[in-house]
Amino acid sequence: MNVRPEALERWLLVFLSLWGVGCLFLEAVSAVGFVGCALGAVVVARRNGVTVRGALRAWAPLVAFLAWALLAPLLSGNPPRGTGVARLLDFVGIPVAAVALGALSEARRVRLAWVLGGVFLISCAVAGLQHFGVWPPPEAWAPLAWTRIPFDRVYELVPGTEDRFMAGGLLFHRLKFSHIGGMAVAFALGVGLHLQGRRRIAALTVAGVGLVAVGLFPYARAASVALVAVMGLVVVIGLPRRVGLPACAAVLGLAGLALALNQPLRERFLNSTTEKGSGSRAALLETGLCAVRQHPVTGVGAGRFQARLYATPDMPQQAREHAGKSHNQFVSMAAEAGVPGAILFVVLLGWLAWRFPLKRPEGLGALGALAFFCLLSLLHDPLFHVQASQALMLVLGAGLYRRTMPLGG
Repeated sequence: MNVRPEALERWLLVFLSLWGVGCLFLEAVSAVGFVGCALGAVVVARRNGVTVRGALRAWAPLVAFLAWALLAPLLSGNPPRGTGVARLLDFVGIPVAAVALGALSEARRVRLAWVLGGVFLISCAVAGLQHFGVWPPPEAWAPLAWTRIPFDRVYELVPGTEDRFMAGGLLFHRLKFSHIGGMAVAFALGVGLHLQGRRRIAALTVAGVGLVAVGLFPYARAASVALVAVMGLVVVIGLPRRVGLPACAAVLGLAGLALALNQPLRERFLNSTTEKGSGSRAALLETGLCAVRQHPVTGVGAGRFQARLYATPDMPQQAREHAGKSHNQFVSMAAEAGVPGAILFVVLLGWLAWRFPLKRPEGLGALGALAFFCLLSLLHDPLFHVQASQALMLVLGAGLYRRTMPLGG
């Protein structure tokens, strides 16, 4: 494919912008950006002499995980469904993002950061308006029903209040907003700790505003807990010990102060691992374990595990009707790909964490986002939502982009 380097860089910037903006707003937009980046990454790889064998060897843990998750269930007669295949192929986005970002100039990467940071701040502002009810009535969105955007979800009242709503930002979905927002906050904090001047101020501003938005507006308890813990971890790793430990203590102190002054937030933290307000977390987890017991080696197949299919008659109604997963990403992965598949998944995450260059801004930021994902995965299934899955892959790829070869002239 004969594409001039300058034109290729411009197109990669456009598609990376679409990918990131789509993760913060509309799923279809992120899908277009992802596909465009994948095509561009193939061109970049070919120009830099990357062979298929070399690529497979370089990403061996990822290849092993995907191969097992896609092929092993076939041994027990459980072929993956289309949605399951699509979710697994999202993981290809990690090397795609790494190659695409590695092909951009520094100026274009900064431009991309400004675009995505700006859209995220707008989403946080929108979430604040939704939370406080400064928002159009539900019927105002009727003409846009064809978009299938869940406008109605931002009119759910926070339990125990009459004028506060569980906001979703530009995503109009409180869990998507909190999960993707948490990744953005952790990444921005890690990047900001390694930058200087205006860029540092901008990155830390994004992290601070995002922390307030995710912590207060969507009423997402698990995300709030995970985010505070990860911010402390990133501060300790990213700053010298004499500064990092006091800074970590300050972060935890501010979190404690917020808990003391805000009763709904305090209850959210105290109940983050309990049944209260979470519906049927224990029952949902049991459905995943039931699926694992039925197919411990090969799994039930990608996209085939739904909690309601493995619920028993004595379980709560929510578990018997739940079309989602087990509220534990690792258990859900074991249910669909078997215990070996879940082990390969954990190995992949550990391998990525080991490869991140922590002395570089993007490396520390990506580690923070990965840690947030892992903590959140103990109580949720972040990969169940396509936008959260694609956001994670984009961030993880960003942490590795300096290991790719630059685009030739």
